[in-house]
Amino acid sequence: MLLLEDIHKRFGDRIILKNVSFHIQPGERAAILGGNGSGKSTLFKIIIGEEMADQGKIRFFPSDLNWFYMPQNRDLSDSDTIDDFLLNQHESIETLQRKLELLSMKMEEMPDNPDLHISYDAVLMELSRASTRQKNPEPLLDLFGLSRFNLQTPIQLLSGGQRTRLFLAAAYQSQARLLLLDEPTNDLDEQMLSWLEKYFCSFSGAILYVSHDRAFINQTATKILELDAINHTIKEYMGNYEDWLAKKKFERESELAAWNRQQTEISQLKDAALRIRSSTKMHRGGKTDSGDKLAAGFFMNRSRKTIKRAVQIENRLNQLMTEDKKEKPVQRWKMKIDFLNPGYSGDMVLSLQNMSVGYDGVPLISDINLDLTRGQTCVLIGPNGCGKTTLLKTITGELQPISGILKLGVNMRIGKIAQILDRSLFQSNALESIQKLSKLNETEVRRFLSYYLFFGDDVYIPSERLSNGQCARLALASFAVQGKNFLVMDEPLNHLDIESREQFGEALLQFQGTVLAVVHDRYFSDQVADIIWEIKDHKILVS
Repeated sequence: MLLLEDIHKRFGDRIILKNVSFHIQPGERAAILGGNGSGKSTLFKIIIGEEMADQGKIRFFPSDLNWFYMPQNRDLSDSDTIDDFLLNQHESIETLQRKLELLSMKMEEMPDNPDLHISYDAVLMELSRASTRQKNPEPLLDLFGLSRFNLQTPIQLLSGGQRTRLFLAAAYQSQARLLLLDEPTNDLDEQMLSWLEKYFCSFSGAILYVSHDRAFINQTATKILELDAINHTIKEYMGNYEDWLAKKKFERESELAAWNRQQTEISQLKDAALRIRSSTKMHRGGKTDSGDKLAAGFFMNRSRKTIKRAVQIENRLNQLMTEDKKEKPVQRWKMKIDFLNPGYSGDMVLSLQNMSVGYDGVPLISDINLDLTRGQTCVLIGPNGCGKTTLLKTITGELQPISGILKLGVNMRIGKIAQILDRSLFQSNALESIQKLSKLNETEVRRFLSYYLFFGDDVYIPSERLSNGQCARLALASFAVQGKNFLVMDEPLNHLDIESREQFGEALLQFQGTVLAVVHDRYFSDQVADIIWEIKDHKILVS
């Protein structure tokens, strides 16, 4: 259904993709794995034609294959309605009818052209689908948990998870045979993730997707396409996430063993060559200087043979250190989060008493009576649109509670990461962003940013050119350098690659302050949560 051959892409001097080749067959669900900034989203943009490859070919089978693309950035026009969005994902009935008329005219001129017949049938099928979509869109909203909204609801009223659901509804509505989905699991609650897993596994077409949700990949992937950020190529592994982990572990152990064997052989050959060379040295006054020609010839011949053996050893040594050289397996850099000196707070961090939160006097959550104490890590979960973001905004002072009392402890220094990354909060690049927030000199800032995988000239990449994952890491760095003691985070894992999620979890386990975070990553919640607040039926349950 999709074939990529020898794709190359660079931006200026920076190589993004090199010799990327793979194919996707019907029934396959291929998950692309790779670090932030490795080129995953760029690859999608090349496939759909939004970016041009410097070299290589992309082919769809058939050539007029119906595909659907879900971008990583779900920035929708707030002035649009749900109906506007769904209609804009497809060509209008009028446009499709005009296409049919043009194709019909061409077929009269070239009745034996098979490509025209294929294109005509494809447009006719899409016209049929468009008529069905226009007649009955309401069941679609119900299927994706959006039945509370009507088609004229402004998109600005939807939460992040509800916007993701809307994109998935458009994908489902498209009846595409190939789905190209860039982080479709971001912001989705447990219920929707479970539905999506089942949909993926029953889909008869092909799916190419990026996700950092390890549990989701494990349940859905039939093969892994690993995009290496160092050599910029893709390597294919059949199976799911756990299969990939096992194969990667075996690969690394095998490569390390082979490298160690070669290093041992090199060391032994060096020692042997040195011994042989030493033994061939002729000293004045030795038997070759005795005047005995027979003895001199015997020892000279032996020396020649020894030297020949030494040359053979050195040739083998040279081969091992050049054309047959095995590189030591590289230990990939991982993000190291360092929260700088979080300020001391009292034991009581947050107290919510008889509180209700919502908008325009309409409560989303009521009867909240909860406390957080110093050192706790609390994960907030619940269905999309249930009020998680609203609660966090109320705690950080962006919204006022509808009723009740909210108390913060003494000397609380709140640091907040919002659900949607705001690039305008950054300066022109990572270096200037951290310099503005700290008293560190340039050398110290560079060292600090290296913890967040900004190396060398990475610190000068313009903020608008950073990938979403790089922006997420810079947001964490900005957050950490200010020494906050109460972290309030709305989906902080969005766009972080798998290794960075693991490092973030380990950092939170070492954090001396208090954490309240909305998280849908099941691995991560199990790793860090001391307490879980679950929003259900407009109440918060504690576990």
